[in-house]
Amino acid sequence: MSCLVWNCRGIGNATIVRDLCALVKEAGSHIVSLSETRQKVEKVRCLRSRLGLKGFVGVNSEGMSGGLALFWHKAVCMEVNVLNERFIDAYVRLVSDGPVWHVTFVYGEPRVEHRHRMWDLLKEIKQSSPLPWLVLGDFNVALWQFEHFSAKRRGESHMQAFRDVLQTCQLFDHGFSTVPFTYDNRREGCSNVRVRLDRALADESWRDIFSNSQGVHLTSPCSDRNPILLRFSSEQDKACRKKCLHYEIC
Repeated sequence: MSCLVWNCRGIGNATIVRDLCALVKEAGSHIVSLSETRQKVEKVRCLRSRLGLKGFVGVNSEGMSGGLALFWHKAVCMEVNVLNERFIDAYVRLVSDGPVWHVTFVYGEPRVEHRHRMWDLLKEIKQSSPLPWLVLGDFNVALWQFEHFSAKRRGESHMQAFRDVLQTCQLFDHGFSTVPFTYDNRREGCSNVRVRLDRALADESWRDIFSNSQGVHLTSPCSDRNPILLRFSSEQDKACRKKCLHYEIC
């Protein structure tokens, strides 16, 4: 069982839809979160049958920007708490006898001057529930300088603000395998920019439940954004738990 999260940069394109359906089928994803659908909810809802996922909530785009969608399998119990242009917040139970946990699917502020609003929202969401918490999606900012591959350095103050809110919310980067970035502008030479903008974050309680979960950066030939896949595991053996890495600027 897995969760697929993708800033699809518009779901109105038939090629993107085919790619999405293929990714979901191959991964066996029971939860799919899309940001930047650039479509009205009524049109995005029609994808349920093609994805084989019965549950759906969404947020309309504003013209050709924004738009969120969340799909889930009929076997998954999903209780949506908050739905707005920046995130979908819910309580979820993957199987009938499994634990309930808290999940927030994020579409971060695209404008740098408004990015602090997203950090304030995360702090509020943290206070709303004591349940194990998973946060994943497009944060529109890197966490560290080494996650930004280009001729120009990333603004350190914005990354520090991101690190500060994760420390306040007690969230840790889940990690990943395969390519180290989730955005590639696909330009040549010094004009090429690749950044890790999308990620999964979790608190200690969530990691205790899904001790062997795995994050993967997938690739899409028809988009400059890579989907991220989180494979769940319910192993309770803490001895097998992945070590939580803490980084420090040297």
